[in-house]
Amino acid sequence: MHHSKLVRQLRILTAPELKRLLQFLKSPFYNANPAIVKLYLLLREHHPEFASPALAKEKVFRKIFPGRAYDHQKLLNLMSDFTALLEQYLVALQLEKEEIKQKKLLVQAYSERPDCYDVFEKKVWELDKTLDAMPYRDELYFREKKDLNLLYFGHPGTDMVTNGREALINALKNFEAFKTLTAAKLQCSLNAWENAVGAAKTVANASNGVDTSNPLLILYKKLAVLQDTHDSTADLGELVGLFITHIRTFRPDDQSNVLKILLNYCNRLINKGKTEFVSTSFELHKTGLEYDCFLVNGKLNEQIFHNIVTAGTRCREFDWTRHFMENYQYALDASVRENALALAMGQWYFEQQEYTKAIEILNHTFSEPQDIYKSKGLTIRAWCELYWKDDSYFDLLLAQLDAFDKYLRRNRNVAPRLSEGMLKFTGYTRKLALLKWDGKYATSLKTEIMKESNVAFKNWLLSK
Repeated sequence: MHHSKLVRQLRILTAPELKRLLQFLKSPFYNANPAIVKLYLLLREHHPEFASPALAKEKVFRKIFPGRAYDHQKLLNLMSDFTALLEQYLVALQLEKEEIKQKKLLVQAYSERPDCYDVFEKKVWELDKTLDAMPYRDELYFREKKDLNLLYFGHPGTDMVTNGREALINALKNFEAFKTLTAAKLQCSLNAWENAVGAAKTVANASNGVDTSNPLLILYKKLAVLQDTHDSTADLGELVGLFITHIRTFRPDDQSNVLKILLNYCNRLINKGKTEFVSTSFELHKTGLEYDCFLVNGKLNEQIFHNIVTAGTRCREFDWTRHFMENYQYALDASVRENALALAMGQWYFEQQEYTKAIEILNHTFSEPQDIYKSKGLTIRAWCELYWKDDSYFDLLLAQLDAFDKYLRRNRNVAPRLSEGMLKFTGYTRKLALLKWDGKYATSLKTEIMKESNVAFKNWLLSK
């Protein structure tokens, strides 16, 4: 039973959801089989792991059906029926969250019952007002408006001469708006995919569709153009301002999607040496935190955590960044929290030029190759900064570089391009250190680094 579909489904329930499930199973409207309630009561004591030996199928069967010989098929049927009810329960939980769907289903129910056109019409206009009262004007809004007008148009009780004509025109208008917004959003997704994997586009550009003053439509259309330009900065400030100004009128999915596109574009510019966009990245991250764009089921991805710390410290917002780390550390998964905090604190001290403290913090035992890369890269830069002020750190810096070089060449657990970029970083750092030791200028090396397309910490190297 430990690996059954039923147990897998029960594992995904939170403790409050599991508790409410009992009331659902006790409802005769949904369940008339008391054996399912018994099975629930037996299983709930072992949530969420369900790893107890007491859950062996034979033992479970004897507790539910005492005095009967073990019947494997009967238990399977019971588990299957329970799973079906559990899926109905999940649907009910989801429907509770979606007021519009509830109202839409109610309108649909009235539309299919004769002799209640007056109630149907009243519910249509109630739903129409609910939609208009919401702040969103996205493709989902226009789709719902289109569907509602078509439902009203299709009812045999609707006057086709006046009301039917108006409903049909409204449906067509909303359908065109839905198509245009959907096309613009898909175009942005396609561009983001192409930029991520380096593949050629296989879908035609979005058509202009209906030109409206809808902020979300304007934003997606301009984002699609921006993504195609790759390194243009002219319109980025305008788009960031448009996004922040209207973010309250966007659904959470659009908030997160647009924010991701803008941040990726900012990072691309920063990686090309346009460090003035660090402040733009910081403002976007703060906005994302304000509107919960980064949390997924209450959890914060460690890479996003690190990105926010990097943006905050590079903007010298040290108090804000420390407050962020203290407040969001528990949103990190417990398995990565300690490592993420060590990296974050190392970054925090490094940007304040407290290099010895940064090195001390980063002397933490990291297990994941990605974390090792980040910590060693930060540690080497800290040693290098100390050496720049005091030549006595020369041997320590070279020892760190040699050790990291060996690790990079032996490690096969990360993408080759990342290892290549880090190896070039250590190579250039060693050359810079030797040039400083010999008292020579590094003009030609600077030109070489500027031409290099894949080198880690490029901006830092150029600053040296």
